[in-house]
Amino acid sequence: MKLHPPSLFPLPFACRNGPLQHWRLAFAVLAVAVGAACTDGYPTQDAPALDLLDMTQHQRLAQMNALGSDAHPDRQWSYDLLPGCVLRIDFDGKVGPRAAMEIPLLRATVKVATDKADGTFDVEVKTTNPAAQGEITVLEAQEWAQAIGMSRILRVVEKGCADE
Repeated sequence: MKLHPPSLFPLPFACRNGPLQHWRLAFAVLAVAVGAACTDGYPTQDAPALDLLDMTQHQRLAQMNALGSDAHPDRQWSYDLLPGCVLRIDFDGKVGPRAAMEIPLLRATVKVATDKADGTFDVEVKTTNPAAQGEITVLEAQEWAQAIGMSRILRVVEKGCADE
């Protein structure tokens, strides 16, 4: 039996390994097509983040109301800013609406607490009024980021009131 040395000129594509090479080529073409199709219609840059300090009080309040309506499917929070930097909070939950609350924001403290009993992240405000009964929950969110976002907005709203 005579062995032939390897050829310097490889066989044409159609003659090598038959169907295996065709599958590899087909898979590669499909992967490129799917990869290109997945980027169609999506922005190539991140949307600019909104700076709370550049917003008006009305815009901040709109952000608060958006968070209040999206933070929990069973609880709806809505907010209004009254004269004297008093935050009016309307809440509607599974058992129905509660009476509106009014909280003075000037010099109030804001914190985020974890409520393990119902699995939420609560935004709580404590006023400087000594007659007030501790912290008042102003939002119950399912996601930590939403609670942190609300606490940031509240702090900037309070700063906006002090600057007026």
